[in-house]
Amino acid sequence: MNILITGVGGQGTILASKILAAAALYDNNNAMTGETIGMSQRGGSVLSHVRIGDILSPYIPQGEGDLLLSLELCEGARCLPFMRKGASAIVSHTQIKPVATAISGATYDTELMRRLLMEKCHVHFIDAEEIAQRCGSTKAANIVLLGTAYGKGLLNLSRSSLIRSMRENINEKYIEQNLLAFSEGEKAGQKALSAIL
Repeated sequence: MNILITGVGGQGTILASKILAAAALYDNNNAMTGETIGMSQRGGSVLSHVRIGDILSPYIPQGEGDLLLSLELCEGARCLPFMRKGASAIVSHTQIKPVATAISGATYDTELMRRLLMEKCHVHFIDAEEIAQRCGSTKAANIVLLGTAYGKGLLNLSRSSLIRSMRENINEKYIEQNLLAFSEGEKAGQKALSAIL
């Protein structure tokens, strides 16, 4: 399975990829990760590749992504060349205007980005930051997305391995709010799934 996780610096994209890869290993699957990091500061573009299964490279070839988890709308749209037609996507409503766009005065076209995502993928839009805030901190939005993906049946990983991975990769001080964020995301994913069925 080829999973892309994207967002901007400071949103926990790389942590989310580590959690998925470790969970896959706990489930006795091969897993590799790779990152493409833009500006090395908060607000720079970050793209994490997670590959699970019989693979030789950590980087997903264009057109072969199965699942997109995006913490920011524009960053999700940027990833479309990596996704196969009909792939699944969970995209947060969060909008962080890129520095280049702000400087140039270019339009951040929300509707266009949403339309492009829907044309290529089966997309579920979610307010991950709002759910995370209810759980204690907007910084847990990355974990909300993981929970939503799991709740929708999009992650071929066991819940016990995901929980174990979170406990081992998240600071003990913040683990309970993150476990709650995962649970709330899971509920949102299950609700969306039942609405489709």
